[in-house]
Amino acid sequence: MESSLIFEAVRARFKAQARTRVLAFGSSNTQRFLPEMHWFDVFELAINDTYGKIHCCINTGYGGNTAEDLLNRFDDDAAFYQPHLAFITIGGNDSMRKMTEAQFEFNLRELHRRFSNKGCMAVFQTYYSPDPARNDDLSLFYRFMEIVREVAKTTGSGLVDHLRRWELLRKAYPELYLKMMRDGFHVKCDGNMLMGLDIARHFSAAVSQDTVPGFWDESLRIQHLIDALEK
Repeated sequence: MESSLIFEAVRARFKAQARTRVLAFGSSNTQRFLPEMHWFDVFELAINDTYGKIHCCINTGYGGNTAEDLLNRFDDDAAFYQPHLAFITIGGNDSMRKMTEAQFEFNLRELHRRFSNKGCMAVFQTYYSPDPARNDDLSLFYRFMEIVREVAKTTGSGLVDHLRRWELLRKAYPELYLKMMRDGFHVKCDGNMLMGLDIARHFSAAVSQDTVPGFWDESLRIQHLIDALEK
């Protein structure tokens, strides 16, 4: 199943009002450790506002994890919940620990195989852009994100390519980019909100702007700025 077909299949499931368990599986980019909005919160709200409360969101992100760590805890923290859809966001720690490209790719494919065997659709995500001024050589990180793209394509998984869009933002609007970064490798609330809005769009979902007027304005403005850069 091609990436676009994964999103189409999930949208069809949502439209049919089929109860759907959604798992967020990753490292510190996924773990809920900061106050305010998280990208998975935004996704959950967007699905609720667009399709109704037909989903259950489960976050088993764990800071510092590699793809191998996800495999090691797969039974307890993924298969146990019997998800229908899983977001897999991994690779930063793998690159920093200088995992080989071959091993990283193998681990990603094994994650896909295990989810697929459980009847779960997988969506891989690339990271947002790390700040090159606050990190050492990032060449392996960028290579690993390319491997994420390749594995998503060849396995027919979904792909949300945050890195591609964030690189446009970082280069065109560096001050705006830095405003959303908590440190050189993690985002703050507004960075999470941008990610969540981008993820939701893959499922034809959007947050309601009527519940708290003005709450989403800045995040939507930044999203539209990146949209313009893509044209």
